[in-house]
Amino acid sequence: MGYEAHRWSVIYLNRVLMLIQGLLLTRHQIMGTGKIPIVQSIIIVSNHQNMMDIPPLIWYFRHQHPKFISKKELGRGIPSISFNLRKGGSLLIDRNSGNNAITQISQYGHQMNKINHAVVIFPEGTRSNSAHLSPFKMGGLKALIDAMPEALIVPFVVHNNYQIFEKGKFPLKLKNHLKYSILDPFSPKDLDVDTLKAKLEDIYQNELNKLHS
Repeated sequence: MGYEAHRWSVIYLNRVLMLIQGLLLTRHQIMGTGKIPIVQSIIIVSNHQNMMDIPPLIWYFRHQHPKFISKKELGRGIPSISFNLRKGGSLLIDRNSGNNAITQISQYGHQMNKINHAVVIFPEGTRSNSAHLSPFKMGGLKALIDAMPEALIVPFVVHNNYQIFEKGKFPLKLKNHLKYSILDPFSPKDLDVDTLKAKLEDIYQNELNKLHS
């Protein structure tokens, strides 16, 4: 039925995934939605705690057409999610392919820049399954910035999604209060990689500490 039908099906499916967590007596709190740029290309940089980080990213950035850079293994075997990653405009990469993956990300960034869609990247590289912030890997993000020179970085901070699975996949933890922060967008244009890495890690760590103090 075309791109729009696919997109809105994905958006509302992920909204349902958020709402159904109410069965766990889970609440969602989002801060900073008014900071999302409306008419400019954006690179959404998010920390990554577990699979439940994805629905709020899709829902809260739904008007920005968020697309994901994901490992190729997620492109198969997961009902609906694998299909969307393959057919919904996201990029699946082989994380072990080194320079080839960076080239793919660069080419993908050029495409997204032309159609003004948002790109979501997790610079930690994998899910932490904890409140701990892993060191950021900057290769993919740097490739996106070079390919999308006018894009703003929008930091998206996931605070405590890891708590849902603290006891494993069964039983899931009850009475979770899940919090997300959208922080001030900024241009990375004049920042070298090391400075940008330090700035981002500082932003995320400060925000995580603030809401957990």
